[in-house]
Order: sequence, then structure tokens, then C-alpha cells
Amino acid sequence: MYGIMLIVVLVFTGGVIAFIGDRLGSKVGKKKLSLFGLRPRHTSILVTIITGILITTVTFGILAIASKDVRTALFGMNKLKAELNEKQSMLEEASGALVNVKNDLNTTKEEYAKSKKDLEETQEDLEIAQQAAELLRQEQVALQNRNQELWSDNQTLIEHNQSLAENNQFLLANNESLKADNLELEKTNNDLQEGIENIRERPIIYRVGELLASGVIKKTDDPVKIQNDLNQIIALANSKIIDRLGTEGSKDGVWIYPIEYQKAMDRLKQAKGDTVIRLIVAANLVKGDPVLTELEMHPNRVVYQENEFVYQKIYNVPIDGSNSEMLISDFLRNVNMTAINNGILPNPLTGTVGVINGNQIYAIEKALAENRGKDVLISAFAAADTEVLGPLRLHIYLKNETEQEINHE
Repeated sequence: MYGIMLIVVLVFTGGVIAFIGDRLGSKVGKKKLSLFGLRPRHTSILVTIITGILITTVTFGILAIASKDVRTALFGMNKLKAELNEKQSMLEEASGALVNVKNDLNTTKEEYAKSKKDLEETQEDLEIAQQAAELLRQEQVALQNRNQELWSDNQTLIEHNQSLAENNQFLLANNESLKADNLELEKTNNDLQEGIENIRERPIIYRVGELLASGVIKKTDDPVKIQNDLNQIIALANSKIIDRLGTEGSKDGVWIYPIEYQKAMDRLKQAKGDTVIRLIVAANLVKGDPVLTELEMHPNRVVYQENEFVYQKIYNVPIDGSNSEMLISDFLRNVNMTAINNGILPNPLTGTVGVINGNQIYAIEKALAENRGKDVLISAFAAADTEVLGPLRLHIYLKNETEQEINHE
């Protein structure tokens, strides 16, 4: 922006000076003035020359005043050239020095890379040496431990040797006793073989899992009362055994493990309500052996109240009346499973929980025969309050597809 302003000023100044010179030359020519004794025409030429000189002089003057670079170019060019040559020489020297420094730097880098590689190799060798030393130390420690173990094993072997020698003397001393025991064992074995043969020949009186007796012991804080009630159930089982086998049929009647009996007493003392007791045969019984028995204990409660719903299902009665027994069996089986799931204890051998008489079966078969080809809804309700011990007795109702009651037991 500064250079543009300077050019504009120079152009304007040159134009003004040229205009003034032209006007002055014209006046000199018109008036035919003479300077320095020259002819008017020559005087006009002189004025024009002087005007040009003034334009050039003023231009350089303004440039010199306005710009330090112009003054330097006009009056200090030689000095500038000398300084430029000196700077050029210094630059060439610096460039040469820079090249030398770069070469030295490359050499240094190569030496550094080589030294770094040598250092890494040295570190690797040092790590290998350290690992070898550590392995050697571990092997030395393991060897020392092994020596200690061998020494300890040696002492143990010495002690065992002494013990074996003592045992050998003891075994030699007891050899005759062992021979006598062996003869006794052979006699016992023969007796056992004879007992097994006798057992095989004798019939099984009670099967494992068979229910001997059951009862409910009321909640009480009196341990004597609890023991008397439990003993009454055991006495009931003994009476049933006598009824089946006679007074000479069993050696000791019901036999319960003392520990199991004591556990039962402890549980009865801590019971929060009435408890169902069942005596179950623990093993197959042959005539003449004690009846091994297990005690089952269950909290007692009312599972079904009188007339409470138990189970129902819709059956399609075949037109020909076949499969009526299968329908009844299926219904009673589902009733049995439902009652067991709700808490009634089944018979350990048969798995049943209730009783049904022949009249009920006959009435159901008759009702099914009267509704051949129809859908019949069979429902079961508890005939009375039924507790966990059972048995479950039923009222059975049948309705046909028109919701007409066709049977009630």
C-alpha cells in the first residue's frame, strides 16, 4: 500500500512539474524571452530541459526521502554488495559446517544404533545368565530339599524297619492264635451256610415296606405321655404279629433301633402339633426272626373336610359299553394320585390311600351302562373329615352331558 501511494505521488508531482514547465516554456516562447543571451527558441528548449532535469531530480529526491532502500541503492550499493558477498561467504561456510555436522550426526547415529544393539545383546546375555543362575539356585534348593527328604525317609525307613521287626516278632507270637481263630471262623462260616439254607427253606412272613401299625400321637409337653402313646403303637404292632404268627411265631416281636427310637422321642417332644407314626417292616421276615422295623413320622392335619371336592373328570362312554372298568380304574387312579399329592399317606406296598366298596363300583358301572355314547362327568368328594393317615372314603357323583344327576354315592 505504501509503494502504491509513493507511485501516485511521483506521478502527480511529475505531472505538475511538466505542466509548470510547459506553461513556462509557452510563455517564454510567446513573449520571446531570452536567457543568458540565447535566442527565444533556444531559451524555450533550455526551459524544457531544465524542467525535465527538475522532474528527475525531484523524483529521486522524493524516493530518497521516502525510502531507505532507495537511498541505499543510490549511495550504498558498493557497501551492500560487499556485505552481500561477505554474507554469501559466511552462508557457504555455514552450509559446509552444516554438511559436516550432518555427516557427524549420521556417523553418531550409526555408532548409537550399533551401541544400542550391543547393549541389547548384552542385556539379553545378562538376562540369560540371570535365568541360568536362578535355575541353578532353584535346582540347588530342590537338591537340598531332596537330600533332606531322603534323610528323613532314611530315618523313617530305619524306624519302620525296627517296627517291622517288632511286628514280625508279634506276628510270630500270634500265629498260633490266628490259626485257632481261623478254625473258629470256618466253624462260623459253616453255621452261616446252614442258616442261609434254612432261611431259603422258610417262607417270608412279612415283606419289606409292609405297614405293621400306625397311629396319631397328640401334641403334649409330657414326655411320659408321649412315650406311653408311642409304646401303645408298638404294642399294637406286636399284637398284630402275634395274631399272624402266634405266640411262638417270632422271637422278640417288633425290633426298633434304639437310636431311631430315641430320635423319634426327641422329635415328638419338639413337635408343634399332632404327629402320625407308622411302623414299616425294614426287611423281609421269615418265621422265627425278629421283625426289623422303621419309624415313619409325619405332621398330622386334616387334608379333606367332609364333602370337600377331591377330583373330577369327563369320560366318553363307548356305545358298546366296553372299557367301563378301565374308565373306573383310570378315575380311581387319578383320585389316588391327587390325594397323595395333597398329603394323604399311601400304603407302602399298594400305594393306595382310600377304600371303595363293591356297591359303589356296581352303581358306577350301572350308571355308565345307562349313558352309552354320552359324555359323563364323574366327581369325587370326601365322605368324612380325612387326616394324613387316611383312609380316604368317597362320595362319587355322575352327571351326563345334559347336567342331569344320574348317580350319587
